[in-house]
Amino acid sequence: MRLLPALTLLLAATIAQGEEAKVSALESNNCLPPAGENLRGDPVNGKVLHKEHCAACHGPDGKAEVVVMHMDEAPHDQSDAEYMATLNDAFLYLAICKGGEGIGKSYVMSPWGDYFSHKEITDMIAWIRTFPQS
Repeated sequence: MRLLPALTLLLAATIAQGEEAKVSALESNNCLPPAGENLRGDPVNGKVLHKEHCAACHGPDGKAEVVVMHMDEAPHDQSDAEYMATLNDAFLYLAICKGGEGIGKSYVMSPWGDYFSHKEITDMIAWIRTFPQS
C-alpha cells in the first residue's frame, strides 16, 4: 500500500506545522514585533483569546468595569478612543507580551509572551482596537 506512507508524511507535516505556528512570541521574537509589520491580525480570534485570558480584568468590552481585589489600580478604559490613540500597536504588543511590569505598569498583568504566539498577540490587538474604533 503506497497510500499509508503518504498519509504518514502528511500527518507528520501537519503536526510539525501546528507546532511551529504555536511558537511563543517570546521565543520567536523576544517580544519585539518586526519593524513596519502590520500588528493587527484577526479580530474574531482575538475576541476569543481576550474573553478567555483578559476580560476578567479588562472587561469583555475593554471598559475595565470589573472589581479585582488584588489590583493596585484598575486598568485603563480601552474603549476611550482618545486614550487609545496615544498607544501605538507596538506598545500594545509589548504590553501583552511582557506584561504590566514590562511597560512600567502594574505587575498584576502577567507577561503572556511565553504563552501566546506572535499571531495570537496581533489577533488580540485587532480585537482591542475594535473597542474605541481606533
